[in-house]
Amino acid sequence: MKKILNTTILFLVVTIGSLVSTSCTNLSPEKTFEIAALNSNLLSRFGSKEISEKLKSEPQVYDETQKKMIPSSYYDYFKYDISNLEIRLKSIEEITEDDDNKELLQASKNLFKYAIAKQKEGYLPIAKLKDEKASAEQIEKAIADFDASTQNDIDAKFAKLMNAAKAYVEKHNINAKIGV
Repeated sequence: MKKILNTTILFLVVTIGSLVSTSCTNLSPEKTFEIAALNSNLLSRFGSKEISEKLKSEPQVYDETQKKMIPSSYYDYFKYDISNLEIRLKSIEEITEDDDNKELLQASKNLFKYAIAKQKEGYLPIAKLKDEKASAEQIEKAIADFDASTQNDIDAKFAKLMNAAKAYVEKHNINAKIGV
C-alpha cells in the first residue's frame, strides 16, 4: 500500500510540476499564490519527520524509459525528491516579479533555495548512511543533528512566506486560509 501511495504522490508531483512550469508569465494573483505559496506544502514535513518516514519506506525513483517507479537506493530516492523541489523552484523563478508579488516570490524562493541546499547537505548523507547499513543510532544522531542545525531557520523562512502569503491573499481577495 505504501508503495502505491508513494508512486501516486511522486506521479502527481511530476505531473503538477510539468503543468506549473509551462508559461509562468502574466499570471493571475490566484495562480501566483498557488505556485509561490501552496507549493511550500511540499516542505511542511522538512527535517526529521520527513527523513524518518522516507527511511521507513521502500526507496523508488521514476524511470523515464519504463514510465514507472522502480526500486533504488535511498540516496537516489532522496536525490529524486530534491530534483522535484528544484522543478518547483524553477516554476517560482519563472514568474515575472513586480511590486505586487515581490515579497511573496522572494520569500518563496528563499524558502525553497534553503530547503534544497539543506536537503543536499543533510538528507543525502543520511540516505547514504542508510544505504551503507549504518547503525540506527548513527542515523538517529545524524537526523537529530540535522534538525538542530536547520529547524530555527526553516521555521523562520516558513513564517516569512506565510506572512507574505497572508498579505497577498488579503490584498487580492483570494479565498484561502493561511496558518501563521
